[in-house]
Amino acid sequence: MPCGPVDAMNPIKVAEAIDEAIQRARRGDGPTFLEMKTYRYRGHSMSDAQQYRTKDEVEEYKKIDPITQILDVIKEKEYATAAEIASIEKDVKARVKECEQFAEDSPYPEPQQMYDMVYEQEDYPFIS
Repeated sequence: MPCGPVDAMNPIKVAEAIDEAIQRARRGDGPTFLEMKTYRYRGHSMSDAQQYRTKDEVEEYKKIDPITQILDVIKEKEYATAAEIASIEKDVKARVKECEQFAEDSPYPEPQQMYDMVYEQEDYPFIS
């Protein structure tokens, strides 16, 4: 199976790699494994002091943020107006808030559900 890393901080490279993988699959040449390499701006958790990197490093990566890059292209090519972009951002924030509320209002799943679709074998020996 073809595989390889993709600079996921570059939206154009991501689109090209995905397009190539899609074309390959549609030709009947099978799947492609793409390793999307990206950068996380925040720590692993709220207690992560991020002593393994500098603030300057994080700021440098923020300069090449994929969302900012795409917004720049959209504005430069006039694919959308500032008002349209603001409307999309407002809609996305509302949808995220709705999803958060749904998650908060939903009951916890039954513990057994943790094993559903993880183990295909019905009589898995390590689960009582």
